[in-house]
Parts: sequence; structure tokens; C-alpha cells
Amino acid sequence: MTDTLVVDTALGALRGRAVPGGGRVFAGIPFAAPPVGRRRFRPPGPPEPWRGVRDAGRFAAAPAQGVSALMGEENTKSSFPGFPTASLGETSEDCLYLNVWTPPAGGPRPVIVWIYGGGYEAGSAAPPYTDGAALARGTGAVVVAANYRLGALGFLHLADLGGETNLALQDQAAALRWVRDNIAAFGGDPGNVTVAGQSAGAYSVGALLATPAAAGTFHKAILQSGSTFRGFDRATATAVAEDLLAALGLDGPEALRTVPLERILAAQSGVVDGDIGRRNLPGGRSWGAVVDGEVLPTIPHRAVVEGGVAAVPLLIGVNRDEVRLFQTIAGDRFAPGGEADLLAEMRRAGVPDPAGVLDAYRASGLDLPSMRSAFLTDAIYRVPAARLARDQVAAGGRAYHYEFRDEPCGPVMGAFHGAELLYVFDKLAEAGADSPERLAVRDELLGAWAAFAADGDPGWPVFGGAGEGVSQAFGDASASSGVRSP
Repeated sequence: MTDTLVVDTALGALRGRAVPGGGRVFAGIPFAAPPVGRRRFRPPGPPEPWRGVRDAGRFAAAPAQGVSALMGEENTKSSFPGFPTASLGETSEDCLYLNVWTPPAGGPRPVIVWIYGGGYEAGSAAPPYTDGAALARGTGAVVVAANYRLGALGFLHLADLGGETNLALQDQAAALRWVRDNIAAFGGDPGNVTVAGQSAGAYSVGALLATPAAAGTFHKAILQSGSTFRGFDRATATAVAEDLLAALGLDGPEALRTVPLERILAAQSGVVDGDIGRRNLPGGRSWGAVVDGEVLPTIPHRAVVEGGVAAVPLLIGVNRDEVRLFQTIAGDRFAPGGEADLLAEMRRAGVPDPAGVLDAYRASGLDLPSMRSAFLTDAIYRVPAARLARDQVAAGGRAYHYEFRDEPCGPVMGAFHGAELLYVFDKLAEAGADSPERLAVRDELLGAWAAFAADGDPGWPVFGGAGEGVSQAFGDASASSGVRSP
């Protein structure tokens, strides 16, 4: 009788374990060499094969990570819905491992490769941060989630200082190549792979669309709370690197390989912006992919406009009240000093008529902090998502767009950034929000994702048409449909 818990991969055999409710998990699978010692700040190298059957029943450590500049130390130790940072468990530089969850027997199945969010500073490919078993159960797909290096370890741009760049993006591409070469052994279809991510994970998906090392490794993409409008220029990224070297008292990048990890983690939050607006609007500084001309040859959205990803259907989601979470976290620090400050922020975002936009928010009865929250939700998330959908369709591709509106924590928090993860990972009961109505939203969202992963169609029309016109307030296209077919 065949042992369904043992599979053969290109590197050796693995023994997984059964998961409650059916299905299997294969955890802690190396997809690259450990990025430690002399391999710190170097691209992912090939992993070593093994003899015999490797135990794949335990999850590997989460990537090494410090205090998030965005969340702050007091909130990093708390558990916000969608940001279960209090439950990461062990962390380590030796982190380039992935996990595979399979639904009950049958196949070949569609494959979803999940890239977690966390501001490029936090996250893990393992539960409870990433519950691939729930996603596999809800979609019927084989689910893969891979760790990637975070913060300076993954995104420090050293290419103009004699080093490397975009290491985390290279980690993600290496994981996708592993999926291409091995997923058939787990019942997955290597010809039907959807790469999906939320927040920093979605922006990573956007970057991967324009990354040559990932070309051909996936066939569809889901971007939740992210887009293709993110990619730091070399000058900004080099300035961040120089500031980190100065903070560590180092003369050059080579010395970074021997600096104690704790010093890097302690210093990295001080060289990027912590405010959600400052870090995401033009001129901001944060961790993330750099348009270096090689690993990432061009701004990701340019590849969309030029038709370079027209063959890859896109499912693009945005939450109605994205920035309300960060407004709540920052408290009084979030409020602008006055309307003049908010108008200046709008001009920085490229809004052609800031006064008119401000009047529109004011007419909604919002106070000043809430006006800023609504504006940043539009500027960072909603408008770029709609532009991505529009430009993908204009280039001859397919794009589907939805807005998530449910409020799992009530109207004060609204449909906040990360709220949908309670549905994607089936955590509504743990949040005390498992009403029949919310469970129906869960099933609707996962049903759309499952249909899209299967054949590239979530069950509603391609973006465009009635109700999806042009918003001149932001100088370009802005639109949203619902999770339901418009």
C-alpha cells in the first residue's frame, strides 16, 4: 500500500503528516541554502539534497525580524486581527523553508503560492500567521507558503555599494521555481499556479510580475491590498543603505556579514519611515523591492502597461477602510496638524485639485484624522488597484476587481487592512465574529479565489463597464466593485 505521507522531490524524500479535517502538510522544506555566515546578504543558493526520508512534520522558524517601524514596539507585541505578531514563535536567519498543504486526495489540483504580508518587516509562512491548511480547505487547491528574508536582511540595496540587492524578491522567485519543479509530487498542477499575497505580499506579487527570475513559474496572480505601483529607485534605496551602515558604524557592506544580528534588527527601523503616509507616498522610505535594472529591470506597473503580463489574469482586491487600522495604532500621532498639512500630503501624492478632494471628504462628515485615513486609503490602495485593473485590460489582459466591505470587528474598525485574512484563513470564530452572515462572506470570498485559481475567472465580468469610470479627483481611474459580480 502506498504511503501517502511520503513524497519524492528533486532533493530527496519527505514525510509529512495528516491535518485535522483531511489533507496533509509537509513543513520545513528547504528551497535554498541557509542565508547565514558568508551567505548573509547574498542571493539564495541551491539547497543540499539529503539521503533517506526527511521529516517534514514540523514548521521551521520564522525569518529574523525586529520591531516594525510601522507598527511600533508596543503594537508588535500585541495581536491585531490579520497581524498575529504575538504568535510568531522562534525566529532565525536560517529561514528559507517552505510549507505545502494538500487537500484530501485527488488531483492534479490548482496551486496557490501564498506570499505573506507584514510591511516587509514581519511575517511567517507558518501558522498561526499563515494558515495554509485553512486556505487549502477553503479553495481545494494545493497551497504553498515560503519564508523570505525581511527588513534589511531581505531588502537592503547594496548593489551601488559593492553588494547585492532584492534578496527577498530572489527568495520568492527561488520558491516559485521549487514549486514548478516539485509540486506535481504533492498532487499540484505545475501548469496551473496562482501566486497570491496580501499587503507587502501583494506588492511582492506585483514585483514578481516584472521579475525575469520568476517568469513562467506562475500563470495567474491575486493581489489583495497591494498593486504594481511600488518599486524604490536606486538613489533612495542606496541612501537607506548608507544610513544603516552609518548607524552600525561600518565602512562598507562586507562588514555586514559579521555584525551581530541583533544590532542589524535594532538599527533597521530607524532608517525607514514609520508613518503609513510618509512611507508610501512619493519620496517615502521603506523596505521593499528596488528597481535595480537587473533583478527588477523596470517599475512593475510599466510591465503591465506595455503588455508584458497580459497573459497573466489578475484578481485585485482592496478593503474599503484600509488605513483605519494604522489610524487606530498611531492614535494622536496619526492626526495632521491641520488642513494645510493634509493638503500638502495630497499634493505630495500628485492630486491635481487637493482643495476639491478635501471638500469631498469634508462633505462626508469626517473629522480631520478620518479624512486623512480616507485619503490615504484611496491614494495608497484603492486608486492604484483600480488603475492596475484598468491598465491590464487596456493592454489586452484580463483583470477582475473587488472591494472587501465586511466589518469583522464592528463599524469602528470597519473593513480595515488585514480584515479579510480572518476570512481567508478561517479565523472568524477565534475573533468572535463567526455569525452566519460573515461565514457567508467567507464562503463567497474563498469561492471567488477558488474559481480564479482553477480557471482564471472568479465568476464576474472583467473590469470595465458601468460604474467603473474615471475619477478626476485623483487625476486618473478609480473604481470598485463588490465581492459579488457587479
